Amino acid sequence: MSTKYFKNFEKIFYRFGDEISSSLFQNLTQYVDIIDQIKSQTAFYEDYTIKSGDRPDTLSTQLYGDPKYYWTFFLMNDDLRESGWPLKNEEVLKVAKDFYPHRVLTITSDISSAEGGYDYRVGRRVIGNDSGTHGTIIKRNLDLGQLVLDTTHDFEPVTPDRVITIDVNSNGAAEIELTNELEFFTDTPLWIMTKTNLDDVNATPEVVSNFTVTLSEIDTKASIRSIPFQPGNFQYQVTAKILLRNADESRYFVGEVLRLFDASTGLEVQKRLFREDPQYLAVHHYENSEGEWVDIDPYNETIPAGLTAVTNLQRVQKKNDDLKQIKVLKSSAVETVVKEFHRLQQER
Repeated sequence: MSTKYFKNFEKIFYRFGDEISSSLFQNLTQYVDIIDQIKSQTAFYEDYTIKSGDRPDTLSTQLYGDPKYYWTFFLMNDDLRESGWPLKNEEVLKVAKDFYPHRVLTITSDISSAEGGYDYRVGRRVIGNDSGTHGTIIKRNLDLGQLVLDTTHDFEPVTPDRVITIDVNSNGAAEIELTNELEFFTDTPLWIMTKTNLDDVNATPEVVSNFTVTLSEIDTKASIRSIPFQPGNFQYQVTAKILLRNADESRYFVGEVLRLFDASTGLEVQKRLFREDPQYLAVHHYENSEGEWVDIDPYNETIPAGLTAVTNLQRVQKKNDDLKQIKVLKSSAVETVVKEFHRLQQER
């Protein structure tokens, strides 16, 4: 989409990044305030509600018969300039899920103070006793008794380490693959390989050194090379480090016991889970009938009557709806205002 918005911006020499030489470029800080002066004068503007699917250029064509005036919407409306054009209705849910991708646990007992010098601080791991879901605390909302957990990038070590028998070919190579889609190999320098002579009932496993392990892109396949091959009835085994990821949409169970560990001290704290939500559906705050934010008692499992829970998704939806309410230049005034805008730019 072409535009004449920048045509009268003065040119200045500007050095981009670590470039040695400067380039002649428009001075993007240049600004004239004529639109700021008129956007509060009803003779020049009218209210408009952006429809789902409207674009700046198509709305400009619809209102003024030409797409070139699209930039006036952003100068007339500070929210559009700061937050961008509103989403289509069908895009709101996806954006909310992308912006709020984690899980939120609500606990009605104290998560703010330390128990024996140990608390629910950011970075600690929480495991559900019944669900087995594991996550890392990335945020706390003490006003609502909430823990925000990343369950996507939190991995649980498979213990004990997996001992896998491998078939080694005459080239000293072997391939292994995990069948559980939630498991993946890790820490290959810590793998141990042994070789045992099966024809000798008294033989003890011999540690094999200097082999190399290369993992596939998804880390569920491993190629082992440079294994000292020896003909005979030998059994080769590797002790592999494996991590377990949560399944997609893994969740904790309401009412289950949450176990919180500190690997450095071995301490464990247990709490009961009162509520669990995907982050985009979690409560952001409570409002009274006048729409005012109201504090609650996070240790009380009953929300006072008359309060409404507002979720993160609802906040995204409201922000998007608010962006749709804009001021636009009247069609009878747009050409005059734009000409004056460009004239003042040239005089700077």
